[in-house]
Amino acid sequence: MVLNVNVKSVILEARELKISDQKTTSSIEICDVIGCHLCEEPGGILPIFFGSAPYLVIKYISKGKNYKWTAENVHVTGSREECEALRTKVNEKLGKERERPKKLGVFINPIGGSQNSLNVYSKTIAPLFRAANIVCDVMVSERPKHIVDIMKSFDTTCVDGLVVVGGDGTLLEVINGLLTRAQKEAGLDYDKPTCKLKPLEVPIGIIPTGTGNGTAKGLYGNTDVVTAALHIIRGKTNRNNVQAVYSGGKLASFSTIVIGCGLFSDLIYHTERQRWLKKARYVVVPLHLMLFKKQRLFDAKLTIFQRDSTAEDADGTSEKSTTYEQKEVEGQCVSITSSGAGLGYPCAPFGASVMPFIKHPSEFVVAMYKQCGRFEFLSHLKSCALENLDAFQKDFLLPYTVRGYKVKIQCSDKSPDPESEEVNINNLLDVDGELLDIVDGEYEVWNHRQLLRFYTSS
Repeated sequence: MVLNVNVKSVILEARELKISDQKTTSSIEICDVIGCHLCEEPGGILPIFFGSAPYLVIKYISKGKNYKWTAENVHVTGSREECEALRTKVNEKLGKERERPKKLGVFINPIGGSQNSLNVYSKTIAPLFRAANIVCDVMVSERPKHIVDIMKSFDTTCVDGLVVVGGDGTLLEVINGLLTRAQKEAGLDYDKPTCKLKPLEVPIGIIPTGTGNGTAKGLYGNTDVVTAALHIIRGKTNRNNVQAVYSGGKLASFSTIVIGCGLFSDLIYHTERQRWLKKARYVVVPLHLMLFKKQRLFDAKLTIFQRDSTAEDADGTSEKSTTYEQKEVEGQCVSITSSGAGLGYPCAPFGASVMPFIKHPSEFVVAMYKQCGRFEFLSHLKSCALENLDAFQKDFLLPYTVRGYKVKIQCSDKSPDPESEEVNINNLLDVDGELLDIVDGEYEVWNHRQLLRFYTSS
């Protein structure tokens, strides 16, 4: 939608623009202005006969249904002097918006999802960043794990923020590279699960073009690329919790969405083995496994570490020590899964579903899935997708509110073949949709508070 008004109909106030046309007066908050620029006067003799006046284009954010944001224009006509004066004043206001990024490091995964990341960035995202006067340092991944190598040496102090054009897998590579490097530079014993880790200061935004875009959906309410870009331009950030996975005495990976063994890692394992189906494998394989294959049961011991309320500050916001109440649960199960959502990261996927169990910012939820009917499980997944409050209140689910937990997976046979598929699958873990090798079927997961800053709504 384009609104055409005269320059005298635009009033610049302290925190907003008031724009009047013949019928209505509308207001645009300064923080929602993307940018403004003068249009070139048309050449030739047409302006002489038709009196075409120069005009100023003010581009702003319009917020619609389902959290979708769009970029709209106001065309302001008037004399060049009046338009230039208004542009100067508006840009001065925008310059005082300290949260807005001036320079961004952009990391593009060209082969993720529909393999259209480069096209989306060049045709849709880059023009918005240019309109907002943002300078971008663009890097394109050339091979698997290339972004991990880039993160080892990229100077985050030379940019105001980072943008990942890809999916959850690409984001995970960026997070793992930057957070691990930050801990090394700080000289921390980051392989110790209870070590207090150093937060990452540079904010991160996501343009969702991957196969899985759960983090973007949690941050922006949808997976619309324009909505994501406009959040980044606006510059508002929140600090978010991060889970870390440890195996074999080492930090193995960070996570922002979900960590799961059993059914969820099985789905990814079998999906990746059917690559000949191309994109159809993401639908065909999971449906086949859940509807026609018997659920794979495995023996596991789940050790949960719960918050010791006696070891907190009076206001309950921080812990004085690393003492935790410990409890063990053993038995056969289909899956053990935890969500990254919590009071310190409520916008994570499944956030609304697990929030009834969480009372403290350091807590999150891990659930042990017992054997159940196929349609019961599908109904649960649907409830999770809809973020229903009762999604985890099922008879086949054992949810626990924890600060951390440990899992030991046991093979069903007393002496299984080390090369058997069962052993291989038991040593795989789903971390944000990526498969991670774990040592001897054993791993730990701990919550680390406010380690990341994401561009999101305030």
